[in-house]
Amino acid sequence: MYDFTSSIDRNGTGANKWDSRPEGLCKNYMPLSVADMEFSAAPEIKEALHKAVDHGIYGYTMPDDAYIQALKHWFSTHHNFEIEKDNLVTTRGVISAIKHAIKAFSNEGDEVLIQPPVYYPFKASTLSLKRKIVENPLVRDESGRYHIDFEDLEQKLSRPTVKLMFLCSPHNPVGRIWSKEELTKLVELAKKYEVLIVSDEIHSDLIMPGKTHVSLANIPGAKDISIICTAVSKTFNLAGLMCSNIFIFKPELKEKFDMQAKLDGAFGIPYFARSATIAAYQNAEAWLEELIKVVDDNYKLLKDYIEKHLDKALVTPLEATYLAWVDFSAYFDDEKSLEDFMQNKAGLCLDEGYIFGDEGKGFERFNLALPSLELKEALERLKEASQTL
Repeated sequence: MYDFTSSIDRNGTGANKWDSRPEGLCKNYMPLSVADMEFSAAPEIKEALHKAVDHGIYGYTMPDDAYIQALKHWFSTHHNFEIEKDNLVTTRGVISAIKHAIKAFSNEGDEVLIQPPVYYPFKASTLSLKRKIVENPLVRDESGRYHIDFEDLEQKLSRPTVKLMFLCSPHNPVGRIWSKEELTKLVELAKKYEVLIVSDEIHSDLIMPGKTHVSLANIPGAKDISIICTAVSKTFNLAGLMCSNIFIFKPELKEKFDMQAKLDGAFGIPYFARSATIAAYQNAEAWLEELIKVVDDNYKLLKDYIEKHLDKALVTPLEATYLAWVDFSAYFDDEKSLEDFMQNKAGLCLDEGYIFGDEGKGFERFNLALPSLELKEALERLKEASQTL
């Protein structure tokens, strides 16, 4: 039904992935880096945006009843939990929400727990606000699948200076979906040591076939100690609209977070984000279903290529997101030589594993949300360059 094969030229549009080329990168590089898609948005969303443009007045906009009803429908039918207007705070993205939470629920010098290798703004945002980082590194089994080290986690959460933890669920970059049992254990520990969980669930709709995401909101007791961060941005390729929906079910937590968001200048929602969100959650489900099949096929393509031509590399099993996490450490002595190889030998710009923490050294993150012919070209480049290894 939808076009996931056409190549779209994004040069000259201000696209971060294309127009912010890393220094020294070859002219004909291919970026499989920044986590947005090389696909046009769903036609149902574009139609709604055209109508919004034609209206002609782009003033201050609030999450009205139509907006709330779209959210209620989506999270009830897709994630099995109910929300009300009183549970919602809108922000200019999940990173903004993370910063609001840090300032609202901790003081300078307090500690925030993260689980590397993990989405790097968690650490950067924390340090920029003069808090300290405590790490609970994920552990990897022989298949490349990652797990939580609960013994270490309890030891870290028991520290009285740890006020918050960031949960990436599903996890970026390792593609894990946390099970109900894992999340239940996590909530029990957080409650025991009175640590607030900020759950980044921005990838919760990008679930591979046969897998199921469990929102933290569905875990008994979690609503009293958590903030759930969501957005249409990753799911429907709308990151440039800068709008996230943050769900907080405990009134005291919501009031404190909302107050901080307002102090930081958060107000309403971007005008075009309103129309796009309503259209996405009401009319674009079929587009998402096709997208997931395309991403799954691309993952299988990448996995087959790497296993055939770089058999010492290990492709992490992908359960969610459109981001593949690949271990190339068997071929390179350090992360900089790997980066140089990808950029200057293969002509590929990827998200280097080391930006996700020391645990990511020797890894690359591949963005799979692109036409399969473009991915094949990138993999052919990698195959040709691998002859020099």
